[in-house]
Amino acid sequence: MRLFVAINFSPALKNVLAGLLEELRQLPAAVKWVPPENIHLTLKFLGEVAPARVEEIGAALRRAAAGINPWHLEVKGTGVFPGWRSPRVVWVGVESEKPLYVLQQQVTREYLELGFPAASFTPHLTLGRLRPGTASGPLQDRLKSLAGVSWGREKVTAVSLMESSLTPRGAVYRPVLTVPLPAPDGAPSNEQ
Repeated sequence: MRLFVAINFSPALKNVLAGLLEELRQLPAAVKWVPPENIHLTLKFLGEVAPARVEEIGAALRRAAAGINPWHLEVKGTGVFPGWRSPRVVWVGVESEKPLYVLQQQVTREYLELGFPAASFTPHLTLGRLRPGTASGPLQDRLKSLAGVSWGREKVTAVSLMESSLTPRGAVYRPVLTVPLPAPDGAPSNEQ
């Protein structure tokens, strides 16, 4: 199983980003665009994992999420990785309150103990991947013009362990486990 830990977003925010994707698709650039339904915020990529390990991986996610209350983040701006000289990934940015970073650090720590290496974390939502050697002035100009645009604000109420299945038509994502974040008043919540 190919697994990752992510924050998923509401259909309303994905709709807004679908509109942005539709606009960007019209520009002349060799980009493999992400389907709107696949847009998410990756906290930790685990890679290929034996199905027998799912239970311990799920338990680690529950421990990582313990004590993290729901919070708000804003999806804002656009850009590319690693930089404008040789862009490979088109993204929208994420501005968040502190709980995002605390959760990500706890996820990293829990999975480090299970043998998954730590990786750097720059919160973003991938919109597309440019083919090597792609240069597109119109795409670059449009992304730079959208650098300060807010695409929406979301309340984060859960974190998910996701499975990525590679198919001829692209990746299909499915939640294996969704861990709700406890409400500040300690109200019970249901795990899916």
